[in-house]
Amino acid sequence: MRRTKNLFIFLFLSYSTIAQQQQASLSDNDYLLRYKKAVQLYADQKYFEAKEILLPLTGKKYTNTVSPYVHYYYALSAFKLNKFYDARTTLKQLFERFPDWRKMEDATYLYANIAFAENKPDEALQYLNRIASKAWRADIENMQYTYLSKIKELSQLKNLYQKSPDNPVLAQLIVDNIQNSKNASRADLELSDQLTNQFNLGGDASGKSKKNKSKENDNIINVAVMLPFRLFEFDPNRTTRANQYVYDMFAGMKLAQEKLASEQINLNLYAFDIERDVKHTNNIVTNRAFDKVDLIIGPLYPEVNKVTTSFIKSSDAIQVHPLSNNLQLVSNEKSVFLASPSYEAQAAKALEYITNEKSARSVAIYYGSTRKDSTFAYIYRDKALEKGINVLAIKKYNGSEDIDVKRKPDHIFISGSEQNLGAKIISSLDKKRINAPIVAASAAFDFEGASLNVFNRDLYLIQLDYMDREKEEVKNFRSAYINSQNITPSYYSYWGYDMVLFYGRMLKSGPNKLRNNLDSIEYTQGYTLDGFDYTGKSNENKIVPIIRYQDGKFIEVAR
Repeated sequence: MRRTKNLFIFLFLSYSTIAQQQQASLSDNDYLLRYKKAVQLYADQKYFEAKEILLPLTGKKYTNTVSPYVHYYYALSAFKLNKFYDARTTLKQLFERFPDWRKMEDATYLYANIAFAENKPDEALQYLNRIASKAWRADIENMQYTYLSKIKELSQLKNLYQKSPDNPVLAQLIVDNIQNSKNASRADLELSDQLTNQFNLGGDASGKSKKNKSKENDNIINVAVMLPFRLFEFDPNRTTRANQYVYDMFAGMKLAQEKLASEQINLNLYAFDIERDVKHTNNIVTNRAFDKVDLIIGPLYPEVNKVTTSFIKSSDAIQVHPLSNNLQLVSNEKSVFLASPSYEAQAAKALEYITNEKSARSVAIYYGSTRKDSTFAYIYRDKALEKGINVLAIKKYNGSEDIDVKRKPDHIFISGSEQNLGAKIISSLDKKRINAPIVAASAAFDFEGASLNVFNRDLYLIQLDYMDREKEEVKNFRSAYINSQNITPSYYSYWGYDMVLFYGRMLKSGPNKLRNNLDSIEYTQGYTLDGFDYTGKSNENKIVPIIRYQDGKFIEVAR
């Protein structure tokens, strides 16, 4: 009997050793291929099959850059199958093994979702509190409303609030519960008043103050344009200024104001010279007259943006960032928008196009010397990995020696803001006989000075300022602008015109109808540029023009 037991132990240990050896023998390339297959299965909603492939890839032997993604997608698949224990256990393993993973907040958000699904609101709220990024605020509040609104017992809501006294969702649910109760005690009514004042809830679920509700009866749209006009430096004799784009944009806005008037939409434009002076900005927004503002365009700098964002929280006004591509600016407030697509949206659209058109499954990424260059490059990398695309290289480009020739990619991505960077990288690629399709930010190319040979290849440019000069709207605007300003319009003139025209139309029926208007359709007709798309509850314009050089001219191939 003892020999049989020893034999069993020996066989078990031998089997475990063999299994570990087999697992350890999996090459990085095979590991990546299995991961890609699992991600595709997940995308096809075949969660069980995806989970089966991912399970052995979560072993402790694997510590490559794809491993945390494996854990995350395994947990997602398990969650979709209602295997909450498996999902939670795998996420805890992810937290322990890869604490510095760039997407840790995604995993934390998923864990909280699992805890809510398991009817563990205490634990869910604890994990949501770990998410520091403001970009998650809207999603977090939506999740909390979804699950916490199912709690009907006031005592349970109070207990949760005691542990999370800064939670506005819990505060609102407590107020709603008390106000809807026919037998609310005096203490509960006092609590309702206290929370209403503390969180500026306005006494009902809409969270709007009486001051703001009165604006619904005002048919005039008041727009505050808070940009760095630098009036003290203004010299009318100078034909070029560092901030000329601001004046061009505002001139376009004034023409949009006239166009809206012809459509029976009354809109006022108020220009404020805002650069980095926080005190000056605060004095403006705290003026009682500023309470009538419906739309703020700008400001451009983070110091003063905090002031305007604080104002937005206590009003029905909306804020539009005219030039920024930073997704974090809009994700923390439902009333803040990006007029241009974020780097995330640009990367996603470019990857969607290149994978569909060229079946690209790998990429090499090269970027320039600025912070924006590296930011866009690494966002592109993250989006590529999410799609299961193999990232062969991601490097700052200093010269030909940075071009990786060990493995030839299915496509190249170039992120740059220096006009000669794109041509330099293409020259290096040609010398090393790498002929893969190229996706690039248009800012990396000199459209005026570069040889057409640079563009006459399999090159796709993300060009947010693309303009079809044959459009009737473009021709009409150009003529009107020249008549008004005695100069030809710049891109910023068109952009200022389109922005005010679009948001004026969206706000025509009042701020309460704004979200419905944005979600209804893509607005691509009637604008000089490509238009606006905020469908799907988006707070950023999802239109991403992608162009290429063909038959002697640049044409738009996707947006």
